[in-house]
Amino acid sequence: MTKNLKKYLKSDVPRQSALPLSFAAYASQISPFSIMSLVFSCMLACCILTPANAETITLVSEDNWYPYAAFKDGKISGFAVDVVEAAYAKVGIKVQFISAPYSRCLMLARTGQALGCFDSTNDVALAPNYLFHKEPLFKAVIGIYAKSAAQPAPVKVSDLRGHKVGFTHEYTYGDEVETDKKIVREVAPSDLSNLRKLLIGRSDYSLIYTRIFDYLQVTYPAEFNGKIRQVGVVIEDKLFVSFSKIWPDASRYAKLLDQGLIGIRADGTYQKLEKKWAAPEP
Repeated sequence: MTKNLKKYLKSDVPRQSALPLSFAAYASQISPFSIMSLVFSCMLACCILTPANAETITLVSEDNWYPYAAFKDGKISGFAVDVVEAAYAKVGIKVQFISAPYSRCLMLARTGQALGCFDSTNDVALAPNYLFHKEPLFKAVIGIYAKSAAQPAPVKVSDLRGHKVGFTHEYTYGDEVETDKKIVREVAPSDLSNLRKLLIGRSDYSLIYTRIFDYLQVTYPAEFNGKIRQVGVVIEDKLFVSFSKIWPDASRYAKLLDQGLIGIRADGTYQKLEKKWAAPEP
């Protein structure tokens, strides 16, 4: 500390009147070492606030629901993965992803072993066990599918009663389906298996999200082209991250996700991601 600065700090003169209009006179007398220390401290503070050192969370994505979320070509990718990553980045949070079959994804969140799992519907089957944010990741249509030779008339959910209907393990399909006990469930481990069961007559109908069916039809043209068609719609549903009710601060992360989703829809990021994933390659 310089002599002039010591004298100023020890003086009885009121500080406001003793301090010059500019502090440059005192700053010019500070030693080079002190200046370097100050510069280093500022640089350190900036490093702490860089994105590389941002808060990091881990979420579990489904491993086989492309183009929304899947482990494909050695990495976790999909429209929902990009949306979640962009939304959290908007509020300064970095996301690490791990993938798992959907049933395990839900179990990890339900038992507090993971912060959250996606993609999930906020319906009567899941609402009691999970915490949901308000802004959906996206909306998607659940289609009713049948073999091409089936009746041409549009099929409603009420028409499924008494029929064997293909469901994918642990998937939920909206309140109307989930509360109808007269629908006979033929459960398959994946959407692909669900459709294959339909083709061999194990089920009369299959419930599949339309974009998933479109992707599978392009990926497996020999199996499905001209053999299966959409005959109805269950619902256009909203998809979310299902957060753990046990995980500490889960409600905070749910609110931050809402803020981020609102932000990326406002700044055009969401629309760019929609365009990117409009027609994914097989």
